[in-house]
Amino acid sequence: MSGPDVGRTHARMLRVSTLALCLEAGVGLGVLMTIGLSMEPEPGEDAGGGGLFLLLLPFFAVFSVLAAFAVSAVLVLPVVLLGEDLARKYGGRPTWWQLGLAGLGGALLAPLAGVWGWAVGWVVLAVAALLTRPAKQGYFVSLLLWGTLAVVSVFMVGGIVLYAQG
Repeated sequence: MSGPDVGRTHARMLRVSTLALCLEAGVGLGVLMTIGLSMEPEPGEDAGGGGLFLLLLPFFAVFSVLAAFAVSAVLVLPVVLLGEDLARKYGGRPTWWQLGLAGLGGALLAPLAGVWGWAVGWVVLAVAALLTRPAKQGYFVSLLLWGTLAVVSVFMVGGIVLYAQG
């Protein structure tokens, strides 16, 4: 009888990848909110709706976790596993293969969002794939703690920037 499995499994990789995508969304939200709040609204532009957004935020969070789970299963896990298989078959480091595959996955956004969409898709997939690779027992909790610290830091820096602007 063997002990508990402490190695990397597909379920752990899926959980870590979903968490990584959610943390990236949090960082992106902090950056976009800082940029959006630093600009003054156009004359006649409706600047209301903030209260409604706050009421709907829990529903957006549930749907974003479901979307992150789907993207993890369809894009991130194949990038990680195929990159490792290509590295074993053709040589080289798995990281370089995974970065290249993430670029191909990011190209799926190019028809919808242009070059910026491709670049953002590449970065999001690459970071999620690189964070998913070491998904062993106990890694989820450390990623959750450090990732939450990163998201809170981005929001704090954004708040400081907005406060400094007056």
